[in-house]
Amino acid sequence: MTRNKLNIWLFIAFGLMVVWALGGIVLLDRNAVPATSEAKTPDSIKVLIRTGTEAAALRQLLEPFERSTGIHADLIEVGRDGYFTTVGTQLLAGSDTFDLVFVPNTSVAELASAGAIAPLDPFIDNPALTDRKAFDLPDFLAVYRYNGTIYALPTDISTHFLYYRSDLIPNPPETWDEVYELAEKFSQSRDPASPTKWGLAMPAVVPEERTKIFASLLWTFGGDFISDSDGHALLGKPESLQAAQFMQKLLRNKLIPGDLLYWDFAKTRDALLSGDVAMAAPFWNAAYPAILSDKESRYAGNIKIALLPGMKDEQGHIRRAPFQHGWTFAVNASSKHPEWAWKFLSYATGKQGGALYVKAGGVPARRSILSDPAYAASRPDFRLILKSMEVAREEPSVTYYPSMVEITEKALAKIYTLESSPEEAFREASNDLNRLTAANP
Repeated sequence: MTRNKLNIWLFIAFGLMVVWALGGIVLLDRNAVPATSEAKTPDSIKVLIRTGTEAAALRQLLEPFERSTGIHADLIEVGRDGYFTTVGTQLLAGSDTFDLVFVPNTSVAELASAGAIAPLDPFIDNPALTDRKAFDLPDFLAVYRYNGTIYALPTDISTHFLYYRSDLIPNPPETWDEVYELAEKFSQSRDPASPTKWGLAMPAVVPEERTKIFASLLWTFGGDFISDSDGHALLGKPESLQAAQFMQKLLRNKLIPGDLLYWDFAKTRDALLSGDVAMAAPFWNAAYPAILSDKESRYAGNIKIALLPGMKDEQGHIRRAPFQHGWTFAVNASSKHPEWAWKFLSYATGKQGGALYVKAGGVPARRSILSDPAYAASRPDFRLILKSMEVAREEPSVTYYPSMVEITEKALAKIYTLESSPEEAFREASNDLNRLTAANP
């Protein structure tokens, strides 16, 4: 074969290989297109939530929600210690790594003012997304607004109760004066033969626990943190000082633990169960189911709950003002799937989701569920929550809430350690609060 003929055959062979290769690519491509177009990607959202009882309860809603809507929801759990930092950093940076976020109602104003969470009214008012009659917005015990617009709805509601040993105290005290008398009777500092070490206990740790617990006392005595009208500090009011003086009186007479600043939810609950305290107040409603189910404590069956005590006015009426707050869901303003996020939010806070949430140990923020006779025996705390919520108050919904709490907790630390008088501690706090509110009109 001549060199020219060999070159011709090589050229033809090369050309055929190119045609075959290109044909193969086309065929592969044609086979790939239908596979891609036919693949069904499930609708999916990410839900950012803190680790704990709420996450465990909400996890029970995921499967029934997906069966009902076809939307898959993944929970992204973050530890409790770093949760607020993570939420603030991610939302304010405009992260779209999650669609729905679990936040306390006190964070709503700050996040809404920054445009980090989406208004919910457009979802609620859209008949294609929400059946308003079935959703029954008036059934909520609380909804959370900023500048008149709803930004968050609660999955949980919390308030403060009085816990007491019914074997020692047959009738719960109605006023804080009665609480003090009983605390004297059941404190070993006053009576070494007392069956309990202290007459009274309550959580007082930070962050926020101290301010929230003290709020019930502050409001019941007639005091307040700041004015609703102009944000002016009210901790210097005589009524506010009386609440702090009452706390110092309990501490000086050793009717409550001297190391109260280290008492958290678990330590307070355990002190009731171990028989160390006769009463706990103000204390969270969430402790009661755990106390009821405790099989080891010899005192659990004697621990009862009652409305938080109040102050008797000149007409003999008892004024009560227990604290309340809600853990809520809000839609991330940067979510790529806001309508799907709303579907999960409305399911989790709705009547169907709320009923499932009860089975998982939660406390839904819906009147219809808390008043349902079906729960009268298994959840006796529900009716007391409803009664408490009739007079309960929530903390100020302000954009500078974290700074307000930091100032207040610093003052309370000085009061609880007897380092400063209420007048001195609250005078300094009032000055700081007034500077804060002036800078955040």
